[in-house]
Amino acid sequence: MAHRSRSLGALVASGLFMTAAACGSGAASNDSGSAAADELVVAYSQDIDTLDPHQFKTDAGYGVVGNIYGTLLQESYTDGDDGVLSYAGESAPYLAESATWDDAQTTLTFELKDGLTFAGGEPITAEDVVWSLQRALSDVGYVQAIGQWLNVTDPATDIVATGDTTVELHVTHYSPLIEQFLAFQIFAILDKSAVEAQATADDPWGAAYLAAEATASGPYVVESRVPGQSMTLTKNPEFTAADLADAPETIVVQSMPDPQQAFLALQNGAVDVIFGMTPDTAQALEQDDGLELYDLEYSLVAYVGFNYEDPALKDVRVRQALSHLMPCQALREDVMKGYAGAAYGAVPYPMRDSLDETGEEVAYSTDVERAQELLAEAGYGPGELSLTLSVPASDESLSQSAVFIQSALREGGVEVEVNEMSDADYNENLGSMQMFLDSWYSWGQDSVYQMFFLLTTGLFTNYTNFSNAEVDELVRQAMATSDPDERRALSQQAQQVIIDQAPWAFLFTRDYLVGAREGVVGITHSNDANLRFDQLRVTD
Repeated sequence: MAHRSRSLGALVASGLFMTAAACGSGAASNDSGSAAADELVVAYSQDIDTLDPHQFKTDAGYGVVGNIYGTLLQESYTDGDDGVLSYAGESAPYLAESATWDDAQTTLTFELKDGLTFAGGEPITAEDVVWSLQRALSDVGYVQAIGQWLNVTDPATDIVATGDTTVELHVTHYSPLIEQFLAFQIFAILDKSAVEAQATADDPWGAAYLAAEATASGPYVVESRVPGQSMTLTKNPEFTAADLADAPETIVVQSMPDPQQAFLALQNGAVDVIFGMTPDTAQALEQDDGLELYDLEYSLVAYVGFNYEDPALKDVRVRQALSHLMPCQALREDVMKGYAGAAYGAVPYPMRDSLDETGEEVAYSTDVERAQELLAEAGYGPGELSLTLSVPASDESLSQSAVFIQSALREGGVEVEVNEMSDADYNENLGSMQMFLDSWYSWGQDSVYQMFFLLTTGLFTNYTNFSNAEVDELVRQAMATSDPDERRALSQQAQQVIIDQAPWAFLFTRDYLVGAREGVVGITHSNDANLRFDQLRVTD
């Protein structure tokens, strides 16, 4: 779980159980010595900004949406007896009773469970499922960009209801990512009639309505909200897709922007769980015997992006030199307090098909002498290269990292001005900043998906403007093949080209740090890095 004791459990390839009887709801059993809680308070550093499954949102927003909506499939978990439920490498039917591929693996048929209803009492039908998936893949939000990963050509004709409870998904070719992605909350099942009743000519998908209201199909419903402070969820009495007998009756999602305030609230019992602790507070928590730190490894990569269109950074030797000046070990130890791993390229461990199978490799060692040689070859002597590094001021770890980087580059003869920016300014200027500190996590931890969105030519999330024809072609071929061995080989070729071209300085991977009071278990180490509130328990 922690970087002190690595696990390969999350690297198992995605698969699919064909019947609900074989796998239940997809959750692991964690009932030994534990009991349901009447109420648990979960603190996040942000407020809930929207309830629309198809819009970008805060961690708190994703936390709520993933628990009030159901999906056709759900991740399966294994209980490691350490309070953590880890992704078991497969997706299981959830709102679906079964999910079956045809022999050609171009049609996936879903049969819904009997008696499913939304929280409002209306039945969940195949028509709702089709409409929900088509909305997800429409232009209403960002999920449209992910549509091609389902290998769907036209949602209007490729997602169809063939009966009241039967849905067919027609794809060009099979990919295990299809099953994995359909378990994510971005493919939540919504009440078509309820949303269409609130839609307008200018808002045909009911975006304004779903930003603040929910047509819950999952284990919890929104009971009340105090804007800017909290949202209270209660168990959905209409939910029958899984057994909620041992799930907490009430979850209060609390907004606590101050990490120290959240830590003190955990210590005094006002909060039961903190999602997303800072390294400093996590380190302090480990000194308290009455609290538990869940240190979850992810491929959440922190990096310095080099603008490929900037004249000073076009030369690969400059980018490589800067990479050799990065104080990666100091960042992992002094800024991240050890709650971080090495980042070997843009596809770090434990991401599927990463070149690094241990989490200990680095792409560019800290080597001032080699960096200065490369800078000299590029025509820069000591003190002749000056750059600006932008960083979101709200991210404490990245802001601290910027100071370390500034000092390290100065020692190597490169002057760096650190530009701390508000989140709004930072996000607005992504793609135009000379150098920037950022971090990224791809749900599903798939190497090809990661490179496609971050490093192929022209993608809106390719913030460095990196463009390499060889990478583009390797990623295209990897997306088109159904052969896992061929896909892995193509992916690793692309990874190596990216390392050699150094569009980023690959700094470290960030752990997700979850703090809990003693006895709280059922923390899900999920592919979308979100908690499943119905899995939380309190041990005796």
